[in-house]
Amino acid sequence: MTQKTNYFKLGLFVILAFALTAAMLIALGAGQFLKTEPLAETYFNESVQGLNIGSEVKYKGVKIGAVKSITTPTKVYDIASNYVLVTFSLSENCYVGQTGKKPEERMKKAVDDGLSIFLSFNGLTGSAYLETDYKKTGPDDLEISWTPENLYVPSRSSNIKEVSDAISHVMEALSTLDLQEMKKDLSALLKSLNITKVSTQAESLLKELRQTNKELGNTLTSGQVKRILADAGASVADVKQIVHDAKDPIKDALADINTASGSFKRMATGLEQNYEGKLTDMSDKMDTVLASLEKTSRLLENMIWTNADVIEKIIGNLENTTENLNQFTRELREYPGSILMKAPPRASTSGKEK
Repeated sequence: MTQKTNYFKLGLFVILAFALTAAMLIALGAGQFLKTEPLAETYFNESVQGLNIGSEVKYKGVKIGAVKSITTPTKVYDIASNYVLVTFSLSENCYVGQTGKKPEERMKKAVDDGLSIFLSFNGLTGSAYLETDYKKTGPDDLEISWTPENLYVPSRSSNIKEVSDAISHVMEALSTLDLQEMKKDLSALLKSLNITKVSTQAESLLKELRQTNKELGNTLTSGQVKRILADAGASVADVKQIVHDAKDPIKDALADINTASGSFKRMATGLEQNYEGKLTDMSDKMDTVLASLEKTSRLLENMIWTNADVIEKIIGNLENTTENLNQFTRELREYPGSILMKAPPRASTSGKEK
């Protein structure tokens, strides 16, 4: 009986221990189970082969979330569409170059500033993930006629799709080329060319080039060229010596020029300070003198205009007086004694002379 009681107590203890452990796990993990992660969604107009639920969502290589579901808008929104709908969660460390308390707030600001999402691949493994970044080319303009349930992040084509589209365009362009016609044109061109003549001309050109090269080598190795190079080296050495010898005199001359410039500046400053007032007074006096001269000129002009007849008469008298003086001068030159006697003296007679 005692042994059975001990088994009962032991089993009860084990059951209670398991119950307490489960209760602790539930209590500790309840926050994680009840916690709701902010979600965002995007749409792709291309294959998402290699992308799986749980794949990382990154911003320039930094993880900011994880893929939660991969489906189509037709299933979720009951609308005809050939897009792929990818829903992903945003972690608390979702900092996409923006500030804000909540990750969805930061993501919303980033989308407004041009953030887009695209499909990327991990090297050679082929596993895909979602990458976000700000691009100048901007997202693809996908037509969406429904209202997304979560925060919408625009998408753009992946690098692989862009390369594939480029290759497709190249293949389409090549398919439009008429290779047969090009082959015929090339054959006709080759036939029209005189290969023998071209070969002969090319051989002649090569011979001329060899001869020219040989003559150039002989010229460069000749004694005259060596002497020219030696003379040039000596001339350069002489020029260097002249420049070296003239360095100190040039420095002294520049120093003297600077000193003279300073002296001239000080002299000009002194003259300006000492004679500024005098020059101003002289300028005022010159203005006064010029005004007086102008006034005197007007008075003389009026006087001459008023006494024009008298002045004309005086000028006539002066002309007559000048003529008389000229006549008197001529007579005086011919008969100098006429200034003392009215007539020339008579010839003297003997016995009657007194």
